[in-house]
Amino acid sequence: MPSKPVLSEDDKRAVRERLRGLCEECWIAQEYKRTSIKNLCGQAAISIGTFYTLYPSKEDLFFETIETIQARLAEKVLDINRRSQSKEGFARSIKELFREYDSKPFLYNVNSPDFQSFVTKLPERMTGKIKVDSFAFFEQAVQAANLTLKMERSQAYGILSALLSTAGAKETLSAACDYFAVFDCMTDTLVSSIFQ
Repeated sequence: MPSKPVLSEDDKRAVRERLRGLCEECWIAQEYKRTSIKNLCGQAAISIGTFYTLYPSKEDLFFETIETIQARLAEKVLDINRRSQSKEGFARSIKELFREYDSKPFLYNVNSPDFQSFVTKLPERMTGKIKVDSFAFFEQAVQAANLTLKMERSQAYGILSALLSTAGAKETLSAACDYFAVFDCMTDTLVSSIFQ
């Protein structure tokens, strides 16, 4: 009986990265429930057995994928604020964050039946890790932008959180106006009023 080919650590990293990319694409296109391991393996050109040597379950891949997306997004926002320490730079980082939310509804629509189906299959230690401490992240972004608030941090955080929550109103707003133009205008106005 021939032995199974053994993946090197570099091969494993490359396959995991490919699977995370495919998982992200599938999560956007067809959601968690309709994404199968068989389909992911076919697209990644690996066997199902290879998948299970890398991930104990589909949920482990989705968990790793959302952690990767969150880390990538956080770094993008912080990088914009570090490079452009101004109200305009901060507004640009909020607009980038919003566009990411728009392209990946599972990042903000955590109450959808599909996302809940995913979360309920995770152990408690994992669910805690994917809940982003958005207030702490807001404080990091303000610090990276080197800006001074005109109001209490909690109020500024609440205003920006409410602004980002308009991602859920896309269908309604898009029927009447340019959804992104409205968001961008609101962002510029609010950021200007929040910071000195």
